[in-house]
Amino acid sequence: MPSKHRSALALGVWLALSFGPACSATPPSSGSNGGSASLGVGGHGGTNGGTTASAAGSAGSPSLAGETNGGNGDAGSSAGTTAVGGGAAANGGAISGGTAGTGSGDFCAQRSGLAFCETFEGASVGPATAQPPWAPMVNGDGTVEIDGSVAHSGGHSLKVHGSGFSSFLVLSLAGLPMPAPTPLHVRAYVRLNEAMTAGHNTLLIADTQAAPGTGNAFRLGEMNEMLMYTVSGDAHGALANESYYTDHLPGAALQAQQWGCLEILLDHTKPEISVRLDDTEIADLHHSDYALDEYDALRFGFEKYAGPPSDLWFDDIAIGSAPIGCR
Repeated sequence: MPSKHRSALALGVWLALSFGPACSATPPSSGSNGGSASLGVGGHGGTNGGTTASAAGSAGSPSLAGETNGGNGDAGSSAGTTAVGGGAAANGGAISGGTAGTGSGDFCAQRSGLAFCETFEGASVGPATAQPPWAPMVNGDGTVEIDGSVAHSGGHSLKVHGSGFSSFLVLSLAGLPMPAPTPLHVRAYVRLNEAMTAGHNTLLIADTQAAPGTGNAFRLGEMNEMLMYTVSGDAHGALANESYYTDHLPGAALQAQQWGCLEILLDHTKPEISVRLDDTEIADLHHSDYALDEYDALRFGFEKYAGPPSDLWFDDIAIGSAPIGCR
């Protein structure tokens, strides 16, 4: 797949000119792990040490129902479905979040390479609580909760109120049935309450549990009203339209109050990064020249560097070692 690559010098100049004004120069110190702030950019403090919200909600209440190996949702089926968090029935519970047993409506249907899928249908509405493999991490006055009023499929989704510095629900990949080393495929349906902003903010982080937010951490987010990402602090970055600063044309973006399907490939062995929106690859977000880590944590939520607080939702989150797709 063709992609545009910049020399290290050209990319450094571009980042210094374009990212600098967009990121907060002084993110809150609480919870910061001192993430890289190269090229004069200070908006990427790490997420390590943020205040967790695991005490929120009733103690012992069921939280998130994950499904390993997909689970096809057919009544009476016992293959491929494992409930995590005690909220959904194993061995045949219709926990896919779509119409049980139907192909196009089952977004967690078993498929090649699928290691985990989360519909949030087995979770209790209210503040998200820590239930392996999930744990909330909030630094500031944001919130992470299970919402019963908005969903991509079924009746529940993850709602994040992105205020303060960071509000995440963190997924630990340790123990998932994926061979190592392996490409990491991440698919999530994402809904924004407001249109993507000109400011720079993060919606998803891939990093390591040993050193959150540091090393070659990958951050997917928004900037100039389009999708973008950075790797290793702000050492490397890409916009959905790499020519934006000359042609000023919009790049691929999530639309307000609509569900968009994001799929990300992070292959540290090559390395390779690919981002797809609604099953269409974004050419300018394809790179094979940025070093990546063997990530074992994914953070879904909002890390705010610029602009007002934001509300967003995640649903039908799938993890695998092969392409997943939006159906």
